[in-house]
Amino acid sequence: MERLEALLKESRLEEAVTLAAESVRAAPRDPETHNALGVVLARAGRYPEAERCYRAALRLDPGRGAIWSNLGNTLTAQGLDATAVAAQRRAVALQGQNGTAFYNLATTLTRAERHEEAIPEYEAALRLGHPQAAWNLARARLAAGDLRRGFAEYECRITTGLVPDRPRPGARWDGSRFEGRTLLLLTEQGFGDTIWILRYLPWVRERGGRVVMEAKPELAALVAPLVNEVVAPGAEVAADLHLHVCSLPGLFSPHVAPLPALPPEEARLERLRPHIVGPGLKVGIIWSGSVTFGSNHWRAVTLGRFLDAFQWPGVRLFSLQKGPPEAELAQHKMRGAVTDLAPHLRDFADTAAALTLLDLVIMTDSAVAHLAGTMNRPVWVLLGRAPHWLWLTGREDCPWYPSMRLFRMAPGPLAWDGVFDRASAALLERAGS
Repeated sequence: MERLEALLKESRLEEAVTLAAESVRAAPRDPETHNALGVVLARAGRYPEAERCYRAALRLDPGRGAIWSNLGNTLTAQGLDATAVAAQRRAVALQGQNGTAFYNLATTLTRAERHEEAIPEYEAALRLGHPQAAWNLARARLAAGDLRRGFAEYECRITTGLVPDRPRPGARWDGSRFEGRTLLLLTEQGFGDTIWILRYLPWVRERGGRVVMEAKPELAALVAPLVNEVVAPGAEVAADLHLHVCSLPGLFSPHVAPLPALPPEEARLERLRPHIVGPGLKVGIIWSGSVTFGSNHWRAVTLGRFLDAFQWPGVRLFSLQKGPPEAELAQHKMRGAVTDLAPHLRDFADTAAALTLLDLVIMTDSAVAHLAGTMNRPVWVLLGRAPHWLWLTGREDCPWYPSMRLFRMAPGPLAWDGVFDRASAALLERAGS
């Protein structure tokens, strides 16, 4: 076991699989060898094989709660939610006061978008000292629409180290007036989360002081008109007060409500206009978020799915895709059917101008969805499994963004077919109207 743990720690997964498989052959009646092989296979993303190992272990000893929990996690990874929940409930029944068992059950319920059911399980895990329970409890409350309690608990990301610790000038801002003083807004999380909070900045400015905000270069031009100064993340700033940017909604939005839209820059509009001209319904497409985001595989698809679903008479497609997935466009045999705007999009302010010139954007979940919503531009978001809490639960509209329509995946295994079927039909109807 020590050798196996060392290989896993070094991410030498193929060697670990070989070693664990040898242990099963040497001791086929030992449930722990089957469980260990399942753990290694799951780490390698080979979930159906891992599932078979856990089932073999449980046939030998059905009383091991930890193996039921491992089985539940692997079923969750395959989108087999109903069986996963049943397995996790068996694990809780067998393990009693075990924080990890409650946490795994809650996580499985969250993946199935059963947030109301997940909340008491996260609460139990938190009482039993599970280190990640507070953060996920907050997000479950937010997804369920309990913003007042959710935003209050969301602050745990700062105290539990989910937001990296760093020097913070002055006192934490509480939302009160601060005439004659400087407030530094500290960047955190991804582009989408930052874009979501931009609409709060005019309200911050109304509190009377000087506002300095950290922003990455891609966002700097979008942020600059809304604050007194933009600085690079981590820059030394003499400030009297500070606040992490994702704490702003907790100060200003105790309820779900849309906020004022951001206008585009006229000069950028004129630069992009020649690339987005001509007849037809002009539809922007984005098929992947950031590939560095750990859960991107739950929300991204291939370009081919978009081309199959959205090439209709009277529709012209424009790619807004940035990052490594851009390469799919150059390689696809139908690339001539899409106008690539990516070379003209230097930052999010350029993308904002493009959104203004397009009639509609259809995309999987990523930062541009927030940008389009913030600008009150028509956008359809195709949601995969367990989407971001901001999209709430069980609704096709988005109260944060009145111009947005959500196409949700049905519960169960990861299956985009129904999502694209409904969106394709909706586009055909719109193009013909």
